[in-house]
Amino acid sequence: MRYAFACIVLSLACWLLTPGTAFAQTRTVTGTVSSVNDNKTLQGSTVSVKGKNKTVVTDANGRFKIEAADNDVLVISFTGFDIMEIPVDKQTDINVQLSGMSAGLEEVVVIGYGTQKKSSVTGAVGKISSKGLNQIPVTRADLALQGKIAGVQIQTIDASAGADPRIQIRGAASINAGSSPLIVIDGYPVPTDLSSVDMNEVQSIEVLKDAASAAIYGSRGANGVILITTKSGSAGKTKISFNAYAGVSNVYKKIDFYTLDEWAAKVSAENNGVLSNQILTAKRFAVNTDPQDVIFRTGLSQNYQVSARGGNANGTKFFVAASAQKTKGVMITNNYDRFSIRANLDFKISSKFEAGINFNPSYAIRTVMPIKMHDALRTIPTFLPLYHNDTTSKYTGKPVGSIVHQRDFDPSRNTVYAAFGLPSLSASSDNNGLAQINGETRKFYELRMISGAYLKFNISNSLSFKSSVGGFVGLREGEIFRKSTAKRDRILDGAAASIATTFGQNTKSNTYDLLNENILTYKKKVGKSDFDALTGFTAQTTLYKNSDIQAGNFLTDEISTLNAGTITIANTTKEKNNLESFLFRINYAFNDKYLLSVSSRWDGSSRFGANKKWGYFPSFSAGWNISKEKFLQNSQLINDFKIRGSFGATGNNNIGNYRSFASAVPVAAILGNNITSGFDVNSYANTDLTWERTFSSNIGFDAGFYKKRVTLTMDYYNATTDKLLLFLPIPSITGYDGYWTNKGKVSNHGLEYELNVKAIDKKDFKWNVTTVGTTLKNKLVNFGGSEKLISVGDTKRPNYFLAQVGSPLVQFYGFQIDSAVSIRGSNYFPIGVQAERVFAKDQNKDGIIDDKDRVPLGTPYPKFIWGLTNEFTYKNFDVSFVLQGSHGAKIFNIDPNYLETQFSSTGANAYLAYSTTLRATTKFKSESSYNVQDASFIALRNLNIGYTFSKSVLKKMSITNLRIYCTTNNLWYKMAKNYTSYNPEGDTNEFGSDPLRFGYQRGAAPVARTIAFGINADF
Repeated sequence: MRYAFACIVLSLACWLLTPGTAFAQTRTVTGTVSSVNDNKTLQGSTVSVKGKNKTVVTDANGRFKIEAADNDVLVISFTGFDIMEIPVDKQTDINVQLSGMSAGLEEVVVIGYGTQKKSSVTGAVGKISSKGLNQIPVTRADLALQGKIAGVQIQTIDASAGADPRIQIRGAASINAGSSPLIVIDGYPVPTDLSSVDMNEVQSIEVLKDAASAAIYGSRGANGVILITTKSGSAGKTKISFNAYAGVSNVYKKIDFYTLDEWAAKVSAENNGVLSNQILTAKRFAVNTDPQDVIFRTGLSQNYQVSARGGNANGTKFFVAASAQKTKGVMITNNYDRFSIRANLDFKISSKFEAGINFNPSYAIRTVMPIKMHDALRTIPTFLPLYHNDTTSKYTGKPVGSIVHQRDFDPSRNTVYAAFGLPSLSASSDNNGLAQINGETRKFYELRMISGAYLKFNISNSLSFKSSVGGFVGLREGEIFRKSTAKRDRILDGAAASIATTFGQNTKSNTYDLLNENILTYKKKVGKSDFDALTGFTAQTTLYKNSDIQAGNFLTDEISTLNAGTITIANTTKEKNNLESFLFRINYAFNDKYLLSVSSRWDGSSRFGANKKWGYFPSFSAGWNISKEKFLQNSQLINDFKIRGSFGATGNNNIGNYRSFASAVPVAAILGNNITSGFDVNSYANTDLTWERTFSSNIGFDAGFYKKRVTLTMDYYNATTDKLLLFLPIPSITGYDGYWTNKGKVSNHGLEYELNVKAIDKKDFKWNVTTVGTTLKNKLVNFGGSEKLISVGDTKRPNYFLAQVGSPLVQFYGFQIDSAVSIRGSNYFPIGVQAERVFAKDQNKDGIIDDKDRVPLGTPYPKFIWGLTNEFTYKNFDVSFVLQGSHGAKIFNIDPNYLETQFSSTGANAYLAYSTTLRATTKFKSESSYNVQDASFIALRNLNIGYTFSKSVLKKMSITNLRIYCTTNNLWYKMAKNYTSYNPEGDTNEFGSDPLRFGYQRGAAPVARTIAFGINADF
């Protein structure tokens, strides 16, 4: 197949190759380049003759001089401004005024393997430039995009420093194959995420949302594509830039942990002034401790970046940058440091050949809190001191100054305390959270390298061939060490028990990825017809090496290397996959009015069965620039109006390696008197396993009104994913766990909008408004022949998830609380606490509370997400802010079950106070609607206030630009009334990455509010 395709490519090249333009006499053309906004000249602007190897740069006064013919076209560009093309005709002196990058239809956007004017785009492509994104105090580039692009949901499921957010484009399109978008950095599809990207180095970010846009990436475009274009050099004097900010962070919200006095007052009022033995005992030690003051701290963040960019008139351009980021998280022991270097170099070898190289190493170190937050908070008693004092030492026998554990006050565990005849004050057998955190370290290191090179052959003015090679190396290492003091107490539990809880682990995960792309591009204007076509071949191979070594029973806490303990696990794995692709696309425009785009990609993946390795992913889209028709050309209201529609297919192969093969596991068998090791097959092979496919249709329009001061983009999308890559369990009697197959169907549809308004556009005062929004409806259409699947979450505190045909992919499932019956507190209750059980509603009215009474309780998917950006400038001052909202999602929040009850007897005593008949109508909180809470929120993601010094002030300092600013992140964060924890976006991945059990929250890291001060300077 590949040889036939090569013949087609060669034939196409011969057909497309056309003679160059006829010789015309040249002469000297001069001119001036300036800014249309302030009429200031632009030194360092690039002026070139289109299609020829002639380029000059404007001088200090914005003047240029170039040799050109009457039939030539001059291309004028300057960083941050729209590119302008001007026919020379018979002009000898040309004055050019460039406009700042427009959000209108003339903006240039990056698409797969090329660029295109937004006015010619027929698919759904979202774009934001780097302006202001480098001033948002977050640890990752993707977090700076929240609320910026319609259809893109960036969810802070883990708010700890350096953690990965969850990114979805137009909803969840898969079950077992993952729903994360493809990340492409400078044309390289990376096998990881955006954590190595510094926003100071980003030029633009485009998101390919529909199949017509993403089908050029075929097998990996089903969940959308995020294209990152980093900054490149520019002809002219070298510009040095320095960007930095530093700030502090605090937990946005704290929960009210009631004091012992408030607790006692509540119990006294409900129990005729009589206090329980537990409360009376607790009063002997009467010290109020807020666990949040122990676990949370003031965070610090710093980011520094220096870069240089420049080039010469001969076509050599460079951009180099170095950055350092240090973040101290708001939870103790959580830190994140990252260091990176980036170098981009482009140069012209001759009029026919261009080349370039890029180089981007980064190194990150992340330490995390070793236990989840709910465990840390629930094991620090609010009614006891953090460290033993004289009084508590007397009753427990524990040394003064040692950390207080709840079980120190448990007579069944502590004989010293038992001798006083006092009741237990212990609700947990775990050590105090502070001891667990201090006694265990979890540190992770990651070295990444992305590099590449390309060679471009300009065969003619219309035809070019580009070959590129690239490599990605990711080296990750994790170190965990738990001391004997972390989990057990040597005095209460004994030294042997403490040593038995020691633990050490070293994990390594290395990724090596190689990519080769060969692209033939043809661009030609014939009369009123514009052709833009490309075809090519790509090959990518990825090698994974992993190791996991674990040890226990360390005899000393002073040596953390694994040889100091007993090795319990030592595993290594090696995996590899290959992907080969042929691609083709043609964009056609007639008179800039009628637009057509056709693309296709053939992908072959080693991950699939021998019979079905290849997948075909075509797309088709069309558009009509109605505003260019005569009946709208003179309209004062409508300046741009384009309608467009698309349909196409994309694929997904993100299931890991070797899933189509039968897998084997090590086993042991007794043969005679000997134990013999061997292997046993535990899953079926499926030679027909193939691509998961997403068919997507999109209808939309782009419009500009009132001299393009108002632009509006709207899209309706409908995507259906079939042939889902599912791992189906089968009865164990077969001897197998299950097998991978292509069954099932999921659909997503909704409406998107993006509205940009230049509300005020005066010389001294400007006000720009941008708002984006997305509706989303997700549905499980087919589940491989089954009507529904009930997945169990935590078996200890039972909760359930429902996947049911005709409903959203994930729903929480359980009993509805019967609001007609109230639960009174017993005399043991702390204030605000209810029993562990609730009264369930009898849905079918049969008088029995059983599984038939379980109902859907909500879904973790929002119905509507939106963002609002406002930008104001008044003379040298600027103010901007970004609001983001999410509405309609629910979350299963188990935190209250851990944080509400202080004494273990509370729930039982309250429950036993009811009759046997009434008790039969109760269920655990966790299996009811009690824990299902509203996850809606509105957040002020960023507020930025800056001042730019005037040129006259800076002239004496040899500085071309200087801006100082104050910026915030999550300055205001409005959560739903019934949400009771710290982060409504949080999902702790309690069940791995299982999308059928998504939305379960237990101990999610809190949202942090950050205030920082920064500087941007150019020299």
